[in-house]
Amino acid sequence: MKKMYIFVGKGKDESGVCRRELTGVINRCGGKCVDRVEEADVIAVLGGDGTIMRAAHLAGNHNLPMIGINLGRVGYMAELDWSEIGLLRGYFDGNYREEERMMLAVNIEGKSYYALNDAVFHAKNKHMTQIMLKCNGNTVNEYRGDGLIIATPTGSTAYSMSAGGSVIDPRLRCICVTPICPQALGAKPLVFAPDSKLSLTAESQECMLTVDGGEAQALRSGTEAKVFRSRRSLRMIRLKEDGFYEVLRKKSQM
Repeated sequence: MKKMYIFVGKGKDESGVCRRELTGVINRCGGKCVDRVEEADVIAVLGGDGTIMRAAHLAGNHNLPMIGINLGRVGYMAELDWSEIGLLRGYFDGNYREEERMMLAVNIEGKSYYALNDAVFHAKNKHMTQIMLKCNGNTVNEYRGDGLIIATPTGSTAYSMSAGGSVIDPRLRCICVTPICPQALGAKPLVFAPDSKLSLTAESQECMLTVDGGEAQALRSGTEAKVFRSRRSLRMIRLKEDGFYEVLRKKSQM
């Protein structure tokens, strides 16, 4: 019997109606809902992309696969919309595949953070920030502007895309760097090899760091952040035949 832990986004199902209906579907498919993630075989996430990002860290910590069920507006990362929850039977019948998603590690002054989507180095309030970017010890560029987005292929359809970055197939392995409103006209998005070791140094007092949309923290002038591919990854359950580009086409029209 496959056991499923349900993770609900804050404010997404306050009445509990969706959780109860999903529990019923799981039971009818021969599965079981559990109250502790340590007992689960898979995590079902109810919410939008923000909820899926938060659940991704829980899934990564326990090395569990995850399936997203969209209760949000866009839901690029969700496998199912709420109207499709009947397709969960495919998981319990063994008719599914797993897709591994790359994550980033961010090391700052001995502390480590993990990003499924992105690490954003950005200006404080309306001030301009200045960041030096190096790759494998070699200087790439010095950026002045609103900041830099360091994104995974999964995160390429989030803030990075809105800032003019390239859309990357999430099955690829690479690191995307997108300037945010750069002062220099020649500052363009860059794509680095997956084994690249990036170094970002805040060269002004106005730099902040936000990882996967979490709480922003201030970086002192001269603080160096190291960003590279994490050994940790996210395992996502796929039940439909829709490819990434089909999903991208549908969601971009919303």
